Amino acid sequence: MKMRTAAQIDKPAIAGGAPIKQTPYARENRYGAEELEQLRQALDQQTLFYAQGKKVFELERGFARYCGVKHAIACSSATAGIHAALMALGISPGDEVIVPPITDMGSVLPILWQGAIPVFADLDPHTYNVTAQSVARCVTRKTRAIIAVHLAGNACELEMLSREAAEKGIPFVEDCAQAHGARYRGKSVGTFGTIGCFSFNEFKHISCGDGGVVVASDDDIAKKLRLATDKAYDRSPGASRDPTFLANNYRMTELQGAVALAQLGKLESIVARRRSWCSRLSQRLAGLPGIALPKVTEQCDPSWWFYMLRVVPDELGVNADELASALKAEGIPAAAHYIGKCVYEYELFKHHRSFARGQHAFASRDYSCEQCPVARSILDTCVIVHVNQAYTDQDLEDTVRAFECVVGWLKASK
Repeated sequence: MKMRTAAQIDKPAIAGGAPIKQTPYARENRYGAEELEQLRQALDQQTLFYAQGKKVFELERGFARYCGVKHAIACSSATAGIHAALMALGISPGDEVIVPPITDMGSVLPILWQGAIPVFADLDPHTYNVTAQSVARCVTRKTRAIIAVHLAGNACELEMLSREAAEKGIPFVEDCAQAHGARYRGKSVGTFGTIGCFSFNEFKHISCGDGGVVVASDDDIAKKLRLATDKAYDRSPGASRDPTFLANNYRMTELQGAVALAQLGKLESIVARRRSWCSRLSQRLAGLPGIALPKVTEQCDPSWWFYMLRVVPDELGVNADELASALKAEGIPAAAHYIGKCVYEYELFKHHRSFARGQHAFASRDYSCEQCPVARSILDTCVIVHVNQAYTDQDLEDTVRAFECVVGWLKASK
């Protein structure tokens, strides 16, 4: 196909043309009658403490059914859930925990709070997730856990990661904060590892403002998770208050549980609409020169928390910042570089800044020597398009037209 010249292509907004997106992207009210009814029922109980109420327990039972596991334990955030998971697994000072370098600090802080040492494993350049091969290269005699993050709702290569963890006898924790509703081989993410951790943060697929839930099928692990979220207090009838390990107060209130319970009923619709919209976006953008679209992990049904692609600067003639700026000028909700830099490049790690006095065990590791070149390259070249389940067919058409206009102009002007 012969490439048109710049003069033959509609001018993008950055070159003086009219922005393609002339109407706002569709949105919908997140909370409504269902949440109000659940809140009314919670208030009618005359207690908002989870151990004396019903809503948190109802949420836990419903979430366990949804994921297909025996146990779900609600908590105050996904960060709290990951911390509870590490407590339940006995992670202790000086232990090493493998984690990806492109993630929220909520995946990493729990490792530090246990006095353990984060070790960063590199990523697949197309799915943006940690690989079994990179994890294997990081395993040492001190490795006590693996945390795999399902970035943007795309599952990691769970079969190979599970096999690697099992062969090494290392517990495997799934960080599903961005992956509500994602499935791998027909099963919910969070159910392949020892423990799965989900978020109810305001900006996730479903929310109660802030909150989380951890899932497991092992009875002993589930008991430890409950203790780890509640100061190691055993709330069962007749039990004495006698903590047996250091735990935190990560309880969920009945008000949060009520809202999350109502939201859970909407999850399938939310995920289905995101999946449809992003799948069609990928189909329509396929073949555009100078951009590399995200690769869905084989046998995964993703839930698309956001849509991240990569620029090929040598082919497109611009970098990620320039493409993102051009798309934003068209009215597209785009941004470059996601978290900006790998987690191990943060000041906290570069200078081992943990406490006002004294040293943490992770001070023994020189993070300036950390080697995750693929992750670094992903961040240098990535552009994120924000996604919402309410986006319409018109929103899709406008988004595709904006990409075609911008990319066509840039290529013709190169």
